[in-house]
Amino acid sequence: MSDSFGEAINSPAGHLAEVLLKRFPESKEDLSADFLARLSILVDSPGRFGFLARVRLAAAIPFLFQRAPGWTKEKLIPMFDWSSSPDAADAWSARKYSSWIGSPELFGLLKSSFLAMFERPDTPGEELRFFAGWLGAILLANQKDRTGFPLSPAEARSVLRRAGPRALTSLAHRLATEMEAAKSEEKVERWRTAVAPVFKATWPLDVDLQSPATTFKLVQIISATGDAFPEAADLIIPFIRPERAQSHTTVYSIASFPEKYYTSSPQQVLDLLVAVIGEAPIGSVFSLNTALTRLRDVAPKLTTTRKFQNLLNAASPHV
Repeated sequence: MSDSFGEAINSPAGHLAEVLLKRFPESKEDLSADFLARLSILVDSPGRFGFLARVRLAAAIPFLFQRAPGWTKEKLIPMFDWSSSPDAADAWSARKYSSWIGSPELFGLLKSSFLAMFERPDTPGEELRFFAGWLGAILLANQKDRTGFPLSPAEARSVLRRAGPRALTSLAHRLATEMEAAKSEEKVERWRTAVAPVFKATWPLDVDLQSPATTFKLVQIISATGDAFPEAADLIIPFIRPERAQSHTTVYSIASFPEKYYTSSPQQVLDLLVAVIGEAPIGSVFSLNTALTRLRDVAPKLTTTRKFQNLLNAASPHV
């Protein structure tokens, strides 16, 4: 997907589209046939001028559908169809500049093309990551607020399986953001009623799809669960894969966990460290000593286990 949107917003066609968007009537009742005719002349213009106008308006399709649904269905929705529109890639690329997903009805009209994007080998990683975040946002909205977006967890899981780790990282990021936004007293309920159900129903179970690329984000989810930490760790740890040896940034995050995680759930903290570190070379993991010292202080019996001893060998002598 090219950066046609960047070209559009700096072109005369894009400037004209911007002017019309700013002058758009505030209600459907005030929308005149003359105003829609001006919009139609713009998007129906031949050549590059009309193309760039359509690209600029594609980013504003939630706004346009809200104010002029009939016109939008006729003039812009077809642009997103991979099977019939040569401009579909540019339309979807422009959509990542939208400020919101839009209504459930709009999503329903674009759904088949949206899901098809995840199956296309020419979809850039940036688009995959961005729109995978939409999957998480939609499913969370359906789960929490019963918003009625026509997307099932099974459909989301299916496209995530095909899209692979890059998309899964974005889904995990969206779930982590959801947990981080919850107040301390809301975290257990947010985990049990929203994030955990979406994760269970959506995250692919395929062993070959579990990747180090998702490790940091999965741990980010766990770290934000508050009093739900033990159950979140038990659910998510099986999907965590050892972090790449040159990184180990996740270990630093675990070493900085709140004290209550260590005191209430030392076994889960130990299991999480094992999952993240894997078979790391002797003395190679920075920050691990910090985490192990904290575990030793609150649960000395764990120090005699093979898991703890293996981690001790992997720990760098420097904190």
